[in-house]
Amino acid sequence: MILFLLISIKKEFIMRMLILTFVSMFLFVACSSEDKKDVKELAVKEEVVAQEEFVDENVEETISEDVIIVVKDGKTLYKSCSSCHGLKGDAKALGVSKPINDYSKEELLTIFKGYKDGTYGGEFKTIMKAHIEARSEQELELLADYISMIKEN
Repeated sequence: MILFLLISIKKEFIMRMLILTFVSMFLFVACSSEDKKDVKELAVKEEVVAQEEFVDENVEETISEDVIIVVKDGKTLYKSCSSCHGLKGDAKALGVSKPINDYSKEELLTIFKGYKDGTYGGEFKTIMKAHIEARSEQELELLADYISMIKEN
């Protein structure tokens, strides 16, 4: 009988503790949800204001039509060519091309034009065409000038 009474008291105690826990959790969630909402609204308002200020600082009244073109020298431009053509232009690119350091500036410009319009080059001309098309006329001029004089250096 005493054992039955103890088990009954334990069950009652556990049930009360569970109810108390659920009520506490409910009150905690119910009371704290409004505070979170207020904090979220405040954070959103601050973010919007911060973004508006950022935009205002970066708005320019006038747009300049001057374009600055960065021109590298021929030696700097040639660095991307040297992996196939060699540091002095004496390598056969992909094992098939002629060494480019034997060409004059005029010959190189003609070759560049041929790669660009597809009238020059062998089976790998599409590789060179992509490289040539990525360069401006001024850069090609600088490259041709540098390559034609590379053998002398």
